Amino acid sequence: MTVEIALPLPLETTYTYAVPELLRPDVHAGSRLVVPFARGVLTGVAVSVDPHDTSGETDDGRPLRAVLDVLDDEAAATPDLLALTRWIADYYVCGWGEALRTALPAGLDVSTEHRIVRTDAPPPERLDDLRLTRALRLLDGSREGALTLGALRQKIPGFTLALARRLERLGVAEIETGLREARVAAKTEAALRAAPPFASPHALADVAEQMRGAKQQAILHVLADYLVEDVNEPAQALVLERAGASSQSLRALLQMGVIERFEREVRRHADFGAMPQGPPPERVFTDGQRGALAEIVTGLDTHAYAGYLLHGVTGSGKTEVYIEALKHTLAQGRTGIVLVPEIGLTPQTVRRFRAHFGDQIAVLHSRMSLGERYDAWRDLRAGRYPVVIGPRSALFAPLENVGLIVVDEEHEASYKQFDPAPRYHARDVALVRARMAGAVAVLGSATPSLESWQNARRGKLTYLEMPERVPLEGGSVAQLPPVRLVDLADEQKRHRLDGTLSKPLVDAIGDRLSKGEQVVLLQNRRGYAPVIECESCGFAPRCGDCAVTLTYHKHSGRMRCHYCGRTERRPTRCPSCGEATFTDLGVGTQRVEEELALRFPDARVVRMDMDTTAVKDAHHRLLDRFGRGDADILLGTQMVAKGLDFPNVTLVGVVNADSGLLLPDFRAEERTFQLLTQVAGRAGRHDRPGEVVLQTRRPDARALTFALKHDYRGFAKTELVQRQDLGYPPFGRVVAVEFRGADETAVKAFAEAWTDDLRRRAEGTMEVFDATASLIARVKTYWRFHTVVLVPPGVAVQPLLRATLAAVPAPHKTRAIVDVDAVSVA
Repeated sequence: MTVEIALPLPLETTYTYAVPELLRPDVHAGSRLVVPFARGVLTGVAVSVDPHDTSGETDDGRPLRAVLDVLDDEAAATPDLLALTRWIADYYVCGWGEALRTALPAGLDVSTEHRIVRTDAPPPERLDDLRLTRALRLLDGSREGALTLGALRQKIPGFTLALARRLERLGVAEIETGLREARVAAKTEAALRAAPPFASPHALADVAEQMRGAKQQAILHVLADYLVEDVNEPAQALVLERAGASSQSLRALLQMGVIERFEREVRRHADFGAMPQGPPPERVFTDGQRGALAEIVTGLDTHAYAGYLLHGVTGSGKTEVYIEALKHTLAQGRTGIVLVPEIGLTPQTVRRFRAHFGDQIAVLHSRMSLGERYDAWRDLRAGRYPVVIGPRSALFAPLENVGLIVVDEEHEASYKQFDPAPRYHARDVALVRARMAGAVAVLGSATPSLESWQNARRGKLTYLEMPERVPLEGGSVAQLPPVRLVDLADEQKRHRLDGTLSKPLVDAIGDRLSKGEQVVLLQNRRGYAPVIECESCGFAPRCGDCAVTLTYHKHSGRMRCHYCGRTERRPTRCPSCGEATFTDLGVGTQRVEEELALRFPDARVVRMDMDTTAVKDAHHRLLDRFGRGDADILLGTQMVAKGLDFPNVTLVGVVNADSGLLLPDFRAEERTFQLLTQVAGRAGRHDRPGEVVLQTRRPDARALTFALKHDYRGFAKTELVQRQDLGYPPFGRVVAVEFRGADETAVKAFAEAWTDDLRRRAEGTMEVFDATASLIARVKTYWRFHTVVLVPPGVAVQPLLRATLAAVPAPHKTRAIVDVDAVSVA
């Protein structure tokens, strides 16, 4: 018996292994298997099994290596996920094993692990590589004098096994190689129960009277109380706590056979997954909602694939349509997937869905602990939950009989995976999974991506429109808020700009706060100042590992690289000229927060950015605080622009409306329009009218002109004309190929050779641009070049990409990274 295994490596091939007789009953397609590979051990997924192959040899006569272990009682990857990941690997030009790794819970792999152990030898006086010096410092500072290679790589960009071997040759460290076991497993706890002869409150009470020890009597009385409460097998820790006893007191009862102890599994759940929620509010559907829902229900009733674009203005009630469609899906005995673009939206979405579906909902996202994700995944695999909600990774939930897939805010770039491979787009893969499952896919947005808009115009998606906001309690309809532009350049000329907030915006904030209303402010840069610069010589501190300036974070007093995480103290004197003349340039969320504190000292401000939401459940806590009215102003990056619905928000301000327009990217106008329209939709969604103030230095920018009028159709029409002239999506596809490596000259030469080879193969069927340095030329010590390929409709680019990948070998420590349907080419 042999098995084909896909390994989690950037390899397109699968590998054949022999299956020992003892393991054969447990090996199925989709099982996770531990296998030897090269000089180590990896965990792969069986993609096919041949029970009749008994040769035990490769095609060239060499004996097959054997499977070492089977990790699953039942297949981890369902047949539909095997098919879906196979498609992903083919379309996005990556290894099947890489795609399967994305579809399965993190932390389950068994693999070879290198551990670097510090010896007693004194360090050399001088080392020729700073990375070696930093590694020795980390080893000396570690509790056990040892760190894994992975831990050193996280802390030292560019640290490799070869560098660890140099430390070993110097005698200052040793390398230990062993197996890294799975980082996550089922959680268990000790529980107690009365032995069968004593399994009643009266029997336990009788035994307690015969006991001399007060603690033992207390344990038996507590168990009797639990039986009265109809709790037959309480946790040991709870019993001992209530009894005020120790495990030593318990031991005698166990030896006497009065009580039995056993291990049972404990499910781990994310906190917000159990948030209380009252009954759903009664809704009167608009004509647009009723029409959209009727179309979707018709699609569900066919039990065949159907794709819809639900275009509804902000506040038009798209979520209510999703909920009603999901009710119909569950009534058919099928399951559903609901995708949201941001982790921050998950708690609010879960709360609204739980109001209708109770405990039928599971949550999956990357901020959950490994254990929480693993338990949620297993519950979904076992069919305990028919609905899953989460960001893009929830698309791979192991649900059977999927009937509905919803992609909310389908235009969001966060649905695109960047690193690691596969670089898939969840919106597009959702359509593929729905097609494979014979399910309905609903893509919803107030500002659809131009790809989805064009697909609806071409008939690939059924277009559903909801042009009005839902009615208020009195029957009136909330209007889209008026948008006002403030020209910062003009304000500065008139000497009316003192700080980052203009007088019109400050006045508007003050007016809303005086009425007890709430404000949302968007500033799409975190930190205090993106750049600090010496006024005397122009020196600006830069990251030593990336080609970017360091962002100043005033609260910590440190400068930070937002690409690799490196931090440094803010210098008091310029290292170039020695002067103490540093000034802060640019504006981050911390700087706006400081200005708000000066202008509105009594206002309670919640700041929401990557710095304040790094810890678990921070999104939920911050939004819950704002939703309860315990804060007056919600200030944040683009995460405050998406999907949030707070009744008391009547003003939205954008501190710098045109920052996204400065990027050299063909989607810059589209993204800016979408962001501004989305954040504007947070204002005046209920019974209080809202307004929006956009601060800009480019008041004539096309994206702002159309955002001013909430005019999606007008923007799409003009933008599509330009896209068609240039052959950009949706009138073609973009493939971005990035080349990374430690040596700039080698990376550049590799990029040029690779691009030339692809251009020869293309033979004029597509436009292959010259290889050039990336906008950020160096990240985490690696140099970056890129090539952009414009692919006309109907041209299959994947075979050409694979051929070039095979034909042009990458130099040492250099690689080519293919991104099919790239959302950014900067």
